[in-house]
Formats: sequence, structure tokens, C-alpha cells
Amino acid sequence: MPRLTEEELRELVAITPEEIEKLSYESSMELLEQVVSALEQEGTPLDCGVKLYELGTTLSKKCGAILDATEEKMFQLLGDAENAREVPFDPEKDGR
Repeated sequence: MPRLTEEELRELVAITPEEIEKLSYESSMELLEQVVSALEQEGTPLDCGVKLYELGTTLSKKCGAILDATEEKMFQLLGDAENAREVPFDPEKDGR
């Protein structure tokens, strides 16, 4: 990923929790990648680095929560399919 300019760093750390809340999983991950890149690049000011770290933590938690919710939904869907059982047809109970 290319080096972020000082202006791009300021825009990144200016993202609010309300804006993060509205992001999709994919947008959150893309933003998280930018944050990681900014943290890894040499010359990022310390105060900006701290804000980036906080932003990255928030984005990481959001992505984790989305994945956890998706995993739970998948378990429910798979559980329904896996716990399905065949019951023999009983004409006395079920038939007409």
C-alpha cells in the first residue's frame, strides 16, 4: 500500500464512531488495512499513531462482531440441517 500523506492521515483519524457504525464489513476491513499501513509507515507522528491505534481497535472489534454474528447465523442454519431427522411415516398418526 502506498505511503499515506499527512492530509490522508488527518482524514483517517477524523473518522467518528458514528461513521464507523454505518460501515459495511468490507468497508471496515479496507479502512482497517489503511490504518495498519499508516501505523507501519515510518514518520507517523506519535499522537496520530495513538489515534490510529484506537481507530484500528474499534474497526477490528466491529469486524470481529460482524464475523461472530455471521458465524452464529451459519451455525443455526447448519444446526437446523444437521439436526433434521427422518421420522418414518405413520399412517395412523400422519396419514389421511
